[in-house]
Amino acid sequence: MDKPDLKIHKLNSREERPAAPELAEEQTGHQPSVRYVEVPGYAPDYAGRPYAEDDSIDLLALWQVLAQYKRVLLSVFLFGMLLAAGFAFLSTPIYRAELVMASSAEEKSGGLSSLAGQFGGLASLAGVNLGGGGNDVERVLATLKSRVFLVPFLQQEKIVPLFAQEQGLSGEIPSTLDVYETFSEDVLDIRKDNKTGLMTLGVEWRDPVLAAHWANTLVARLNEHQRQAAIKEAQQSIDYLNQQLAKTSVVDMQQAIYRLIESQTRIIMLANVKKEYVMQVIDPALAPEKRVQPQRSLILVLGAVLSVMAGIFIIFLLHGLKAFRQQLAQNDE
Repeated sequence: MDKPDLKIHKLNSREERPAAPELAEEQTGHQPSVRYVEVPGYAPDYAGRPYAEDDSIDLLALWQVLAQYKRVLLSVFLFGMLLAAGFAFLSTPIYRAELVMASSAEEKSGGLSSLAGQFGGLASLAGVNLGGGGNDVERVLATLKSRVFLVPFLQQEKIVPLFAQEQGLSGEIPSTLDVYETFSEDVLDIRKDNKTGLMTLGVEWRDPVLAAHWANTLVARLNEHQRQAAIKEAQQSIDYLNQQLAKTSVVDMQQAIYRLIESQTRIIMLANVKKEYVMQVIDPALAPEKRVQPQRSLILVLGAVLSVMAGIFIIFLLHGLKAFRQQLAQNDE
């Protein structure tokens, strides 16, 4: 069967489009021989303009808008810089006093390592601590930031009333636990270098002399706290070992207990002699001369950037409102 001849017409406008095939069939009474197909990639210009609108940004128009509202931009910029300068120069300066220390655990446990290897099982059964644990440093640092250690320090140094003065509370003193949380999170900072093993204790406060005093006092009190705890624990171990020694008649067991008593006596002697029992101060804290807060240059730069951004936003908001009002006025006309 022969195929009908097909013709493809490209229409440039709606006026050139003929009647629909159904209407043409009704008018002529026979099947039309023209079939309309869609050509990919071809978009007729029905409205006498390009099919796709131009989505590019006219930088010149944007610049003209900014130039039109330049006084608004300048006013917002000056106001933002005034706020940034006021915050930078009127804020209370904060100083940071730092102290460098090293652990004394290796020196303390070096003489007991061989004894722990020989009688470690017996000592653990008897509840005797021979030292030499790998987590001694972490335990000491945890003690430094614990409530058991810091709360007496805050009370002795009378830090709670200082926090009340800093917060501007007249006649109202914050609770000790609130001051402890603020002091341990915002004032006290401990950093450890895993390569060298050295630790840095920092105290940030508005008074540089007081910050250095607190840093040095914290380490001294920590050594004293751990020293007294070690003496108490060793004395309790000696009392218990003496009780067990009186109960046993086995010579080997008696010799092992004597060695354990000797180790605990050595711990007491070392604790009484060595003042820097757990932490040895390498570089004590001194009153700093330079502040760490506020960083005035950074605040001014951020203030300038944020002021410009806020000014541009306000300008385009005003321009959009103006254009919207003009459009409403034209519609009313």
